[in-house]
Formats: sequence, structure tokens, C-alpha cells
Amino acid sequence: MIFGVQWYYWLVLAIAIIVAIVAWSKALGASRARREKLKKEAAIWKRDYELREKYSVLTEEKFRECDNLNLLHAVAMNIQVQLENAIDMNKSFDELPTEKKHIYALEYFDEDAKESLSAFFKNNGAPLVPNILQALAAIGETEVFKLTEKIYPMYDPDSEVSIDYAVIQRVDEQFMEIYDSRKFCLAAAEYIKKNKDIFLSTSN
Repeated sequence: MIFGVQWYYWLVLAIAIIVAIVAWSKALGASRARREKLKKEAAIWKRDYELREKYSVLTEEKFRECDNLNLLHAVAMNIQVQLENAIDMNKSFDELPTEKKHIYALEYFDEDAKESLSAFFKNNGAPLVPNILQALAAIGETEVFKLTEKIYPMYDPDSEVSIDYAVIQRVDEQFMEIYDSRKFCLAAAEYIKKNKDIFLSTSN
């Protein structure tokens, strides 16, 4: 007995305090992680808004001014505005030149790939997913293509391949070891430059 209180009550109190500290610590960590996530999302929204405003019409001059790291995002925002102005977005996407379809799919791929390769498939469907393999091949992302190809059939509605979570986890781990968003954006920029006339607002 301590201070007139049975020892086991002190033990219960000690355990309760420890549990409370652990719970508070986890809550603090979760709160910090959530704040960081929201901060990143806000930065992406701000970037996309600014690019959308600046590149809704993509002139030769604006094309030259845009740095290579932002060129993928800028052109994708230009395509996004074009699709939003259409009566039928899906039909409008189908009518886009192949090069524009590639860049639009690559923009979404890059954003989701920072989380994981499988995140792209979980977050998107047609028409982005059916275009992604050709888009990756077009910009020469061979290693990324090979890993994407491994799990693509699992998310293809026309495929009979079942989802294998063990394979997906393994591929996700391999993907995160090799994926470089900066390198990816620069490869996309080179592809855009080679097909510049297709992306300028004066082109069809």
C-alpha cells in the first residue's frame, strides 16, 4: 500500500498514463502527417491554378518561356482547359491527337506515382489507364514501363488477370526505388518539344 492506496491502483494509473502518452504521440504524428499532406496538396493546387491561368492558351512565346520541369504540367493544364470547354469531355479526349493523350495521362501518372505505382491505377480509370503504357513508351521511360506492364493487366477491366496484392506490393517497392519525378518530367518535356506544333493552341 502506497499513501493509503493499494499498489495495483498505482499500476493501473501508470498504465493509463503510458497509454495516454502513446495515443497522444500517435495523434500528434498523424496530425503532423496530415498537415504535411495538405500543405503538399495546396502547393500542387496553387501550381496548377497558376499554370492553368498562364497556359490556357499556349502560344509560341509562352512555350519558349516555360522551363522544362514545368512543361509537362503546363501543357497538361492547357489540355485540361480544352477538355473542360467541350460538351462531352470523353468524346473530346478520344478526338485528341495521340501526343496530347499521352501527355495528359503522363501528368496524372507523375502526380500519383509519387505515392506509389499502384496509386495511379487505384485513382484512375479510362481513358487514362488504357493510354499509359503507350505514353510511357513514347517518352522512353523503359524501366517504369516494365514495372507498370507487370501490374497493368490486374487493373484492366478487359483482362482476366486477378489482382495479386503480393505482386503489387513488390512492384510498388521496386518502383519507388527507381522512380525519379524530375527525370520523368524532363523526358516528357523532350517529347513535347519534338511535337511542339501539335501542342500549340493554333494547332488542331
